[in-house]
Order: sequence, then C-alpha cells, then structure tokens
Amino acid sequence: MLPKIDTPTYEITLPSTGKKTRFRPFLVKEEKILLMAQQGEDLDEKINAIKQIIRNCLIEDIDIDALATFDIEYLFVNLRSKSVGNIINLTYKRKECPNKDDGAGDCDLPFTMDLENVKVEETDQGHSTNVQITDRISIVMKYPDFNVLNKILLSENYDDIVEVIATCIEYITEDNEVLNASDYTIEEIIEFIENLTQTQFASINDFFETMPETNCAVNIRCRQCEFKKEMKVSGVADFFS
Repeated sequence: MLPKIDTPTYEITLPSTGKKTRFRPFLVKEEKILLMAQQGEDLDEKINAIKQIIRNCLIEDIDIDALATFDIEYLFVNLRSKSVGNIINLTYKRKECPNKDDGAGDCDLPFTMDLENVKVEETDQGHSTNVQITDRISIVMKYPDFNVLNKILLSENYDDIVEVIATCIEYITEDNEVLNASDYTIEEIIEFIENLTQTQFASINDFFETMPETNCAVNIRCRQCEFKKEMKVSGVADFFS
C-alpha cells in the first residue's frame, strides 16, 4: 500500500457569521480544476471551480451555495495563500502614459499583491442587514451568493431585478410579529416589494450597494517615471490568479 501523506489544516473565521471552520490546502487534483477554469473566459465556470475547490478542502460540511460572495472570496484567497503562496503578480494598465517609449499610450505596470493582507471590509459604517421600511415594518436581508449577485449586476430587466431581490429577503417583521419569507411564495414577496415607495425601495438597494467586500491594498509604482498609485484590488476576477 502506498503511503498516505498528511496535510496540515488551518482555522478560518467566516466574515458574515463569525463562525470558525477549518480547511486544508488544495492538492494536485484541485489545482487541475483551477487551471482548467483559468484557461476559459467564462466567469460562471471560474466561480463554479472556486466553489468546488472550497467544498473539497473544507473539513466541515458547509453549504457553499448559501455563503455570501465575500465569504467565498475570503475562503478562496486563504486557500490559495496556504496552497500555492501568498504573493500574486498582477498588472496595472496606465492609460495614456506620457513616458511610453513609442509615445503616449497604455502602459502595463507590474505589481505584487500579498494575500496575507486581504481582508473583508464594510463599505459603509451604517450597513446593516436590517432595513427599516416604516416605524412598524422592517425587512431582514440575507447576503446574495455569486449567482444571485451576478443577476443583480447584469440584469437590465426590472422584473428580474425585483425577483432576485425577493430571494434575498429572509424575513419581514411587523411590530412583534415575524413573517418568514420561506412561508410565502415568491409571487407574494414580489407583490410586497412592488407596493413599496421609491424611498423604501431605495433603502433595500442601499443594502446591496454597501455590502462588505473582500479587498487588498496595493502600491503601484513605475521605476521609469516615478508614477505612484495606491489602490484596492477586489473581486473574484482579480483574486483568481
């Protein structure tokens, strides 16, 4: 019988819930999944690859599809850091660089990102999953997963957007009564949303716009012209490297 190689495990805290879980680094079989997805241009394929790798590497049984987008990004970043290394080489495209050798034009500036510095930050200090609609009625939202978030970002159809938002309502409270959204049909939840005022609907929209995000502060510098820029890298497309 061939020897079985022990792999280390690491503890991580899920940003959305504060719950701790453990994971192992990804192995050659997970690296294969990653490389195959990297060769394609389809973002959905990359997201599915990330989810599959996380499922394989988590020690505890967690519903990956129910996790918030920033949970999945944070898990993957830590997996990648412990499995391959914490340094990623990226490129910043400077538009209309005046110091380009062949005249003004786009210039590619290489820089590195340390995954150990990646963190989940709230984009707004007033962000809350509780959305106050009236003095008596409030909505408790749940964070969308990648598939739901993509529908919100890509859809230009009002009905589709309302339907997606409806799937992110966890429950509605009226005075002391708690109405669980799962006890109602999606059509009933949509009807509730469509009867909101524009101001009330905007409050729900604020929830999505101020959600926490996974990011990493980086410094970019051109040694030729001393161009400097500080920025934050965020999103699965940037971390998928």
